[in-house]
Amino acid sequence: IEDTRLQNNSCVLTPVVTEGPYYHVQGHPIRQNIAELQDGLLLLLDIGVIDVETCQPLPNVLVDIWQANATGHYAGHPDPAPHLVDEQPQVGGKRAGLLSAFPRTKFEETFLRGAWPTDRNGVAQFTSYYTGRATHIHAKVFPTWSPLPNGTFTSTHLAHVGQFFFDDDINMRIDNVHPYILNPIRTTRGRTRNWRDSLNIFEDSRGPEGAYDPVFRLDLLGGVLAQGVIGYITMSTPLRIGGGDARRTTYYHGTSPTHPRSSRPTSLGTLPLPAPPPTKTAHDVFNAQHRA
Repeated sequence: IEDTRLQNNSCVLTPVVTEGPYYHVQGHPIRQNIAELQDGLLLLLDIGVIDVETCQPLPNVLVDIWQANATGHYAGHPDPAPHLVDEQPQVGGKRAGLLSAFPRTKFEETFLRGAWPTDRNGVAQFTSYYTGRATHIHAKVFPTWSPLPNGTFTSTHLAHVGQFFFDDDINMRIDNVHPYILNPIRTTRGRTRNWRDSLNIFEDSRGPEGAYDPVFRLDLLGGVLAQGVIGYITMSTPLRIGGGDARRTTYYHGTSPTHPRSSRPTSLGTLPLPAPPPTKTAHDVFNAQHRA
């Protein structure tokens, strides 16, 4: 593979769905490798972005993603609130299987969170690990954005909020691999299948007519599953309509205005947009990291 290219490019509007309770306005650095020291199956991501009105790739738009780790926890949210330690998942209804959101108590954690601009072909690439929850990855798209000196960004234009999923059959196979066998719900409630996803998010992600496919297409990186997988998906978004909160959104690296160790950038003024990063494939990223 010598260059990136859009995959499953159908130019169907990607539905907007909830961002969930674990998005951090503070703490999403601009980086391709979001794995940090987490353990799990290697996952490379090729996420394409096209303009739904023109069906053309969108270069230099920022794709911001976040996900749970192999045991189902999001960075910064390790434990339930003290009064909810013994809470059991909701039984029945749209919230079936859900617990109350865990509070953010570790403000320094940033694993499995990050943002990266699309290249000239409209593709943003990430290095991650396969998630251990109802297998989805959250994403936001910012068409205009400015980098900050601390390695994060600021934006006033949010075009899309969505979630992407993985095939149930692959999920079941990965559940038998370390460290996913350590997921505490594996032998009790089990992994949530896509069709049973709480709040109907999986079905909502397909759109009212089921025209959009929110499931990553996966290829093996080697001869066996244990060597990792690469996932491809493309989203189509209208740039003239905000896909979510259109207020100014400012991102800081690992800090919070309510946390004692909070820090702030020196300026929120408009910074020049960086040139698009050099075009490279997910395999290039993987090889470069393993040569280091």
